[in-house]
Amino acid sequence: MKKLILLVLLFSLSASTLVIAQSKTSQKETLASTYHNSKTAVKSQHYQFVANVIHNSQEREILDGAINEIRINKLDVSGQLHGFSKDKTIYTLKDSNSKIETAFNDDNQQISIAIKTKAYSIAIEVKPNGNAFLTLTGTDSSKLLYTGRLVKL
Repeated sequence: MKKLILLVLLFSLSASTLVIAQSKTSQKETLASTYHNSKTAVKSQHYQFVANVIHNSQEREILDGAINEIRINKLDVSGQLHGFSKDKTIYTLKDSNSKIETAFNDDNQQISIAIKTKAYSIAIEVKPNGNAFLTLTGTDSSKLLYTGRLVKL
């Protein structure tokens, strides 16, 4: 009798585990639509990066996304990004003949964008969840790191 009760209990536990395992969607499936939207925006060659945070290894500061954005329209790159408030620096980007390279990694759902303007090199990494990380490198090799998102125009 004890063996029968144990056997019934074992089957009921394994059946409920099997049902739960089948109903869960993977993280990749959950983020697929966000990745697809980002990929569509980049392929359209008409999108913008909106910065929400500037950071480095020691500090982090929240930015106003309405005034911290870079617009990309084919080879035309324009916009501005603010530095840290203590520096009171504004980086203005305006180049109508930029070199832009994009790479899509569908397996990892990541997008890489490299932009070369006259004054700056810009690297943007877009993650599956839609977060975008921008590295702005000046001609003097100074680097600024921004976190934000890509938006289709």
